[in-house]
Amino acid sequence: MARAARKTSRSSAREAALATAAAVSVPARCDVLVIGGGASGLAAAISAAEAGAGVIVLERALECGRTILATGNGRCNFSNARLSWDRYNDPAFVEAVCGEHFGADVLEFFEACGLAWAEENGRLYPLSRQASSVREVLLARARRGGALMASAREVTGIEREGTGWRVTYEGASSGLVLARSVVLAAGGGERVLSATGLACAPFEPVLCSLACAAPAGISLDALDGRRAHVLARLLRDGSEVARETGEALFRPYGVSGIAIFDLSRMARRGDVISLDLTCGTDPEHLRRLAKRAGGCSGILDPVIASALGDSLDLARDLRLVVSGPADPDRAQVTRGGLLTAQFDPATLEAHALAGLFACGEVLDVDGACGGFNLAWAWKSGLVAGRAAARG
Repeated sequence: MARAARKTSRSSAREAALATAAAVSVPARCDVLVIGGGASGLAAAISAAEAGAGVIVLERALECGRTILATGNGRCNFSNARLSWDRYNDPAFVEAVCGEHFGADVLEFFEACGLAWAEENGRLYPLSRQASSVREVLLARARRGGALMASAREVTGIEREGTGWRVTYEGASSGLVLARSVVLAAGGGERVLSATGLACAPFEPVLCSLACAAPAGISLDALDGRRAHVLARLLRDGSEVARETGEALFRPYGVSGIAIFDLSRMARRGDVISLDLTCGTDPEHLRRLAKRAGGCSGILDPVIASALGDSLDLARDLRLVVSGPADPDRAQVTRGGLLTAQFDPATLEAHALAGLFACGEVLDVDGACGGFNLAWAWKSGLVAGRAAARG
């Protein structure tokens, strides 16, 4: 009975959200149309509206900003106190877009939104530790600026109309909007992106768990749920490709955790993840300790020590063979998107298509864990929205 009640409650909430979305009347014309009401789309809408443009946001989900609620395990790690270009796949482009005051600009934006924040090991979270705080201040600021939020509407077409753009949509209502400028901010919207004719790298999940095979005699089931602070190295054909230090979480299918998420950006099928569960501690010292203790339980989590047969060699170099992403649908970021060479980094306008701008995950830019991807979303959205408002 309780399960049926929860189902009814979810259905009722969905119906209410759809009714609210359907009640929004979408004008036939606007200055700036933002396609996508996630992180970068809301930042673009705010900057365009505050620059004096009439702004409409079309979002296919039932509400704008829903994706923000899932970030940082619901706490929203919205930026990093130590942003650096080398943590992105296209550092030169990110630097050209974001400038030397990247981090300060993001914090100034959220200060103006009325958000309080706190730092945890360089990661910046809302003081409430609730992603909903970030979403609510963004939505409130967008509405104050006059941006119209039209959710439950999926864009089905985009094409030139005179000097502007004709955008069609369907969902809670169907219709078209004629816009002077369009900002593409819907990450993973392959159909819309292909309609522009611009070159696009294929989309794939990154910042996710990795499915791996363990060495013979080692059971990942026995390690399930155990966490360890590790030095993780990504090996390809015997050579080190990358390394990260941080938490690894063992699962029956492979490994998860922040260090693994970061390596997943570069991992390929057949690569090897080498885990040093001692984080480089002097091996001779560890051997003496293991001999005194009669095993590795004084060095490792005793459950892990037992699963590894008290082998210090395995503890220092546990090799797992990567077979691919473990749960692509739960990846934190989608890699791929429009190739950055097609865009002016000063405005994020397409070189070949006047009045068409892009930001966030729509562009082929991805960063490491720790707030780097959301920082890019905010800053690129601000740049694109401001430029789109100027026309």
